[in-house]
Amino acid sequence: MAIEDIGLVGINVRMWRHLAVLYPSPGTNWRKFAFVLPVTAMNLMQFVYLLRMWGDLPAFILNMFFFSAIFNALMRTWLVIIKRDQFEEFLNKLCALFHSILESSDEWGRDILRRAESEARSLAILNLSASFLDIVGALISPLFRDERVHPFGVALPGLNMTRTPVYEIVYFAQLPTPLLLSMMYMPFVSLFAGLAIFGKAMLQILVHRLEQFGREEQSEEVCYQMLTSCIRYHMQVMGYVWELNKLVTNIVAAEAIIFGSIICSLLFCLNIITSPTQVISIVMYILTMLYVLFTYYNRANEICLENNRVAEAVYNVPWYSASIRFRKTLLIFLIQTQHPLEIRVGNVYPMTLAMFQSLLNASYSYFTMLRGVTSK
Repeated sequence: MAIEDIGLVGINVRMWRHLAVLYPSPGTNWRKFAFVLPVTAMNLMQFVYLLRMWGDLPAFILNMFFFSAIFNALMRTWLVIIKRDQFEEFLNKLCALFHSILESSDEWGRDILRRAESEARSLAILNLSASFLDIVGALISPLFRDERVHPFGVALPGLNMTRTPVYEIVYFAQLPTPLLLSMMYMPFVSLFAGLAIFGKAMLQILVHRLEQFGREEQSEEVCYQMLTSCIRYHMQVMGYVWELNKLVTNIVAAEAIIFGSIICSLLFCLNIITSPTQVISIVMYILTMLYVLFTYYNRANEICLENNRVAEAVYNVPWYSASIRFRKTLLIFLIQTQHPLEIRVGNVYPMTLAMFQSLLNASYSYFTMLRGVTSK
């Protein structure tokens, strides 16, 4: 079974392979540049447009959101391209772990994998669909405005972007953006979620194996072999989560800063605009940011919670009737499970729902401070 056939990451990897972001061949390597460079050029044109909109605060904030969102999508894609070898190596490790569980005699574990695959696949489809519709909404919103504006404000020095035929050419050039930006923005979110779901599934399987101790009459040697097998399996899970953290820790730290700033700015913009169309758009953009952040932190939080269940399952193993060797090994295993197994933001803060709440509180605090300063 190839990596594209694993439902946890299949949709995202298949998309990135087709675009040569991952697993490029000499014949397809050009595709990633054809995919990324036009969006990079549009992002630079957005920056020029921002400089022109400096005096109009609501328009500046709205276009800053689009600029930041596309910059974030580019940042994710360039990260995967630059760290392609590390991502491919990690996906190969996932494939090996997945097959080891699938080919084992543990029917309960295989059932957990099937449910995890279904959950990750549904999430990837939902993310792509929601992103596509969101960008389509941004694409048609200029049609309901009195002045001539592009869906994504862009500008070039010395060129009037609202004059015919420049306006029409740029507008039609932006028509593919729902497809391009959805394929650039959401696969990373869905991949992260799928990888975290697999980490959670492996911990659930470990908890189930630990709960089997004492349910049947087994010899001392069999129990000890089961325990050492669980320890080796837990070390594999720890290695998997640590490598995942190493891959994503810097990007999620940058996104925490970007998303926090965007939410604060959009809340402030919501406080000063009067157009119903713009109000609806901003509410939709805020909900999009919250959804992406929640997806990250909720999936990472589930790994932390499941790791706590592992420690509880080790503690509940019936050790009192076992040998000294078994008890000592179990005690070492219990100490090992006390180490936090988590994905960290910039290798500093754990990605938990508590951290998600703190991020929202900080954004709202800066918004209230900004509103208080400007209202004076």
